[in-house]
Amino acid sequence: MLLLLLEKKKTTAPELARLFEISVRTVYRDIDRLSAAGIPVYTTTGKHGGIHLMDHYVMDKSLLSEDEQNEILLGLYSVSAIPHLKSARMLGRLTTLFDHKLDWIEFEYSPWGNIPEQEMELFNHVKQAIFASQLLSFHYVDSNGEASEETALPIKLIFKNNTWYFKGLKRNQHKQDTFITYKIKRITELRFVPGGYERMLTAPMKEENINAGRIAGENKSAEERSELIQLELLFEKSIAYRVYDLLDPALIQQESDGKLRISLQIDEGERLYSFLLSFGSKVTVLQPSAVRQELRRRHQDAVSHMLLLEDDGHKARQDDII
Repeated sequence: MLLLLLEKKKTTAPELARLFEISVRTVYRDIDRLSAAGIPVYTTTGKHGGIHLMDHYVMDKSLLSEDEQNEILLGLYSVSAIPHLKSARMLGRLTTLFDHKLDWIEFEYSPWGNIPEQEMELFNHVKQAIFASQLLSFHYVDSNGEASEETALPIKLIFKNNTWYFKGLKRNQHKQDTFITYKIKRITELRFVPGGYERMLTAPMKEENINAGRIAGENKSAEERSELIQLELLFEKSIAYRVYDLLDPALIQQESDGKLRISLQIDEGERLYSFLLSFGSKVTVLQPSAVRQELRRRHQDAVSHMLLLEDDGHKARQDDII
């Protein structure tokens, strides 16, 4: 608001409300905060009234030290690098205002190539639903490959591990409100649901963080933690870079031959086996034996599938010759 007033000198509360997608009441509350901070901003009523800055006012850059300006720019640079957030204009203005920029750091959170348009559209719909307190209904596939139809009230967007999630309120069959975290790129058939969401504030709120954790899982309840298995893995040194990328360094023990030993508690599920299969022959499951046997079965199934494809291809070539 201050930057806009410095540029335009005068505006109106409804105009600011539309621009920043907030209420007029919030505009006046923010104007009061600017005034309390010592900014000479005032309002006038009538036909030509509005919100003004005192004539000839110039923001005193000396109010912020160079270190403080660097911290502000650093924060904006990091935010501007996150996909879907458009803060480049504000970054450009502050860079000009502070008369310098950060050229010693670069952020790149976006994946290789362009962000899929569908994901950007989903992100914008979820953001819109948060601002409007609007229920969303959608088709969802969780990390175990299970599909479901979900209805939730989005509360917060979360950027984690280079992708977007949203935390939403969902009412379960016992009419209790539960916080659930959804990965946005796993959503399809998103639609807005008419009507509001009456929170049941008398019932205790549960937290169920699904699909948003790391491979070892996060924010588990005591009941869920009791279902974890103790997993011990040995990775070849040739893929050490992936191990350090994906797992907590505190869990990694380097052997004398360069191999990496990992011991952790984890949910046994589809995510675990997808993770282990991605390392091919470069990982050995030391414990438990049940996981080692299941991983071997999956490898054998993959080999059988490839041999079947080769047999089908050979038969097709023979048929062409005949």
